[in-house]
Amino acid sequence: MKNIILWLFFGGLGLFACGAGAKPLRVVSLDMCADQYALALLPSDHILSLSPRARHQDSFYRSRVGAIPLRRPTLEALLALKPDAILRTWGGDARLIAQAQAHGIKTIQIDEVSTFAQAGAEVETVASQLGVPLAGTREAQNMTAALSRVPAPVRSRQVVYYTPSGFSAGASTWVGQIIGATGHRLVASQPYFYYLSPELFLRERADVYALGFYDDAYAMRRAPGRHPLVRARIERAAHVTIPSPMLACSAWYAAFSLPELAETLS
Repeated sequence: MKNIILWLFFGGLGLFACGAGAKPLRVVSLDMCADQYALALLPSDHILSLSPRARHQDSFYRSRVGAIPLRRPTLEALLALKPDAILRTWGGDARLIAQAQAHGIKTIQIDEVSTFAQAGAEVETVASQLGVPLAGTREAQNMTAALSRVPAPVRSRQVVYYTPSGFSAGASTWVGQIIGATGHRLVASQPYFYYLSPELFLRERADVYALGFYDDAYAMRRAPGRHPLVRARIERAAHVTIPSPMLACSAWYAAFSLPELAETLS
C-alpha cells in the first residue's frame, strides 16, 4: 500500500512537471487577426511567420512584429517552416488547411466573437491551445481591468456609426458592443451592418458621429462617405474616429482603447 501511495505521489509530480514545462507551440499565422493573438501571447521566437498585413495600421500589435518574417499562406512556406500549428481566423483556404493537416500540422481556429465576455473567453481558449494558458489569463484580466476604467458618461449620447463605404451598424455587431461599453446609445435602423446612403444619412439625427476607417486614405478615395453634404454634416457636428484596430478584428484588446474613446464621445 505504501509503495502504491509513493508511486501515485511521485508519478503525479512527474505529470505536473511535464505540464509545467510544456513549451509553447511554434506557429505560422495566416491572417492579420490571427497575428494579434500570436504577437500578444507567444514569445517572438515561436512565431515562425505572420501575415503580410501584420504591420498594417489596422494591426493593434504591429509594433511587436520586429524581425518576424511576413509571408503569404502557401503550402510551400508551411512545409519549409515546419510549424507545430497554423493559427487562423479567416486566412488560408480549405485546401491549404487540409494539406497542412495531412502533413501533421495542427490547425488552431480562432472563433468570431461579438461581445467582450466572448472575447475574454476566446483569448484564454486560444492561449491554452498554444501552450501558454497563463498568457491568456493575463490578457483576459487586462481586458476586464480596462473595461472597469471606462468612465460613466454624465449624459448618454446618441451615436451614429458611419464608414467611408456608406455602411452603418446596429447593436448586434462588434461596433454595437464598443459603443455600448462606453455608456452611449447606438442609433441604427437595423441590428446588424447595413447600407446607409448619403440621402438616408442626412435624415439621421445624432449627438455624435462615430466614424470607422475614416483615417484610411485608400478607403476614402471614392466612397459615399466623401459626399460633400455628408462631410459637411459630420464636420459641423461632434464626431470621433474610432481607432481602426478596434474595428478590424473583434478581440479582447479593443477594450484597451475604450477609456479614451469614452472620453472623446462624452
